[in-house]
Amino acid sequence: MSLLPLQRLAVEHEWVAQAHMVSRKWVDFMLMPLMPSKGNEYKLEDIHLIAHKKWIVLLLGSRHFVVSRHHVDGERAFKALQIGLALLRQQGAIKKAYLQAGFTLDLTKFKILNASEVQ
Repeated sequence: MSLLPLQRLAVEHEWVAQAHMVSRKWVDFMLMPLMPSKGNEYKLEDIHLIAHKKWIVLLLGSRHFVVSRHHVDGERAFKALQIGLALLRQQGAIKKAYLQAGFTLDLTKFKILNASEVQ
């Protein structure tokens, strides 16, 4: 984000408070997940936010489960997670969940604002 030419950066850790700030026009924008199944819109009480149609910021990272090797049931839990993940992967459920949550996109439709950071 440091490469975006921002005049001022407001720091607010609570997501709903960020949404209120945007809704009240105290700030210009916030980062939020894309929600293609909901038209990339977020509605809650008096808040109505819409994702920009062409601009996105990609966040690098991955999703992990942490299982302690030292826990009494650690090995059993790890094996159960592996079996469950394999089944979900086989059924296409993981890919479907990522698509529905907006994590997997056709990037040719967007301008990536932090492209130099994610290459």
